[in-house]
Amino acid sequence: MKTKREKNPNILSLKESRTILRSNLAEMKKYEKAKRKKVTPEYFTTQLQDENNILEVENLHTYFYTDSGVSKAVNGITFSVPKDSIVGLVGESGCGKSVTSLSIMQLVQAPQGQVTNGEIRFATRDFVLDDKGKRIPIYVTDEEGNVVYADKLDKKGNPVKDKNGNIVRVPVQARAEDGIPLYEMKEVTYDIAKMPTEDMYRIRGKDISMIFQEPMTSLNPVFTVGYQIEEVVHLINPLATKKEAHERAIEMLSRVGIPMPETIVNYYPHQLSGGMRQRVMIAIALVGNPKLIIADEPTTALDVTIQSQILHLIKEVQQQCHASVVLITHDLGVVAETCDYVVVMYAGKIVEKGTVYEIFDNPLHPYTKGIQKAKPTFDTGVDADLYSIPGVVPNPINIPDECLFKDRCGERCACCEGTYPEEIKVTATHSVFCHKYKK
Repeated sequence: MKTKREKNPNILSLKESRTILRSNLAEMKKYEKAKRKKVTPEYFTTQLQDENNILEVENLHTYFYTDSGVSKAVNGITFSVPKDSIVGLVGESGCGKSVTSLSIMQLVQAPQGQVTNGEIRFATRDFVLDDKGKRIPIYVTDEEGNVVYADKLDKKGNPVKDKNGNIVRVPVQARAEDGIPLYEMKEVTYDIAKMPTEDMYRIRGKDISMIFQEPMTSLNPVFTVGYQIEEVVHLINPLATKKEAHERAIEMLSRVGIPMPETIVNYYPHQLSGGMRQRVMIAIALVGNPKLIIADEPTTALDVTIQSQILHLIKEVQQQCHASVVLITHDLGVVAETCDYVVVMYAGKIVEKGTVYEIFDNPLHPYTKGIQKAKPTFDTGVDADLYSIPGVVPNPINIPDECLFKDRCGERCACCEGTYPEEIKVTATHSVFCHKYKK
């Protein structure tokens, strides 16, 4: 009689399971300890390879330590996001698009999920600190360049007096249009993969923000949408009053095209339609005037008409704020309409990348050709069967170092054997990972 192992070789023995568990615990402990490490900013400060980029991801590996083994969700990808541009990440479900975005935001579910290798270089502005490690404020000056002083007020708005009964005068700190106090800033590039969690709080939500996939689960159902926007305002500007935060929330709702923002600000998420909730998510993402916006399939749960409105809004906001956008989607129609550059992912790796015109007019990788062929067009007959790529995506656990698409590829040949293909540059912006294009 056959044992369970003989019937199914994928079943792990108790000894193998314990070995995997011990190995996982050791690895997870190592990476979690690094996140809590006390380091100076110089430790995670770096430089961009191209000053025209806002984000550079190089050789990124994000693994999940499971009971069955190590799942290589993102397995060594490299791409960049130029300034004032929209970059689309496309591919089948489970190819690593969302995990890539969560890695950039440092929101991968820990301790099982960890960024194990690679660099995530992000260009931002950070505070200039004095000798005591405190921020240096910018003060209001008059026409002659002298600092303007005003009476110091307590919480009730009454002037503060010293021991001698004289009113205390303090310099007036300059503020931005949205009421945020201004401090001296400097241009700097950080490697997010090396940043401890506490330091990541300085840029997440303010300089990098994210529009999540499903607004109904991302918004808290027991708080009004206005309260949730105001909460972000207070996180970015702790000195903001309740009135200033409320006015900022109304302003953001109006900015994303929500009618009657003075009324909607007091609504709960369930009182809004799907399109309105998605606009609220965009408003939350824009509160800090971020330099980089990550939109994780923002139109998935919406009908076609609302999808068009949301995409138009994202593009309009990107142009107004001069921000860059990473748009994650599996809809090639969305990519063609919105994006400037496209990165095609498959099984945790990049198979092709280039401008939107290069990817659509001259697709090179068989997978890119397949997903384009699978999309219905006006020429598709009513009774015609839609094309589907045969086979299934390989298991990310213990994934081999070879072309992961070869078992599903209709153009497979003898040259496809061996290790994973290297990047082959076709033009300055267009590259493909395929053995067919070796010189």
